[in-house]
Amino acid sequence: MRHGSILFGSISLLLTTWLLTACASVTPTASLAPQLAHTTARIVVTCPGQEGHAGSGVVVAPEGYVLTAYHVVQEAFTQASCTVQVGIGRRVNEPVRLTYRARPVAHDSAMDLALLLIVSDLIGRAPDTTFPYAALAPSPPEVGEVVHVLGFPSLSEGILAYDSDTIISEGSCQSADTCWLLTEAFASWGSSGGPVFDDRGRLVGITVGQRSMVVGDVEHHITAARPLPPIQTLLVRAAKTATHLQATLTVTPPANVQIDEWQAEVIGPLGANWRSEPSTDKGRKTVIDVLPRGAILHVIPPGRWQGWWATADNQGRIGWIKERATNVTLLRAFLTTVTPRLSVGTSAVVTCLTQAPCAHVRFSPGYAASNDEAVVGSLPGGTRVDVLEGPYYVERLVWWRVR
Repeated sequence: MRHGSILFGSISLLLTTWLLTACASVTPTASLAPQLAHTTARIVVTCPGQEGHAGSGVVVAPEGYVLTAYHVVQEAFTQASCTVQVGIGRRVNEPVRLTYRARPVAHDSAMDLALLLIVSDLIGRAPDTTFPYAALAPSPPEVGEVVHVLGFPSLSEGILAYDSDTIISEGSCQSADTCWLLTEAFASWGSSGGPVFDDRGRLVGITVGQRSMVVGDVEHHITAARPLPPIQTLLVRAAKTATHLQATLTVTPPANVQIDEWQAEVIGPLGANWRSEPSTDKGRKTVIDVLPRGAILHVIPPGRWQGWWATADNQGRIGWIKERATNVTLLRAFLTTVTPRLSVGTSAVVTCLTQAPCAHVRFSPGYAASNDEAVVGSLPGGTRVDVLEGPYYVERLVWWRVR
């Protein structure tokens, strides 16, 4: 929040965290805290002949789109000579290093909102990673719900600050003067543009101002945040000219996107036994099914092992098929292109050949911020999940948000 700013003015695989807290000023849980930190951005604007100033923001798309308050980056929109530097948070109560440059994309000055795009590192190289990003909540929160406010207060020397409290008021968005969420979660200078999250780690607002109120003899610090409606309007408007951002705002995949996949066709004259382990020592006890000639399976890691192929069917069943029996070839593996088989509202099964955890679940698509905090957990083979969102095509892989 800059000095003199106006209070109100005239946003694989992702794991859904189900958390509900009834008390104020709580510490974020171990699973929620890194998710919030990894999407929160520090923004510094520098213009020739002027003192630089800083604010906060939040990444809302894996390509590096950053949402913030317009008054934080106004000069970048009005003066081409200004530069914008961005740093992405790592942990609450730790400093962040400025590592990227960003350019203006779109703004709504009346609602005090702006959108940036990270375009390079500090020496001009294009980013070689995707970014953890905050998903927008499907609907605004209600009065009384707990929200989590993050930002980089000016006096904190770039340290990511956190506070939480309940929403005490929600205004109508028919005009900018009444379009806000009010909370006693603390935010000070430098926190403008920072994210406001709900208890599931979803973006519900952007900090735009702070003021003090005295009720009785008690002073209350009130934080004002711009809520979802104008945020969604700005992002949808920007998405019309930004195809990557459009992909993150909709669950409809591009029609021409396909992925490479190894499959296997049963070609034995009498079909082939599909077994639960790569061995015939136990006879028919390990036979899952007898697959007919022409049956198609999906090859899963490790693929071929000592003459056996690890495979899965469309129901999530996992088994092994011997490539050859005596002088007869039973199975033919081939590389093909397929469209993603999952869809929102369906369920899926983790297909890996171990009951030990094998599929990592991350806060966002891609391997950006690939330290331990980026991983929510790991799922063993056979785990069934519900598909909530996707697909996202990041780093040539298909990612889904699951529960």
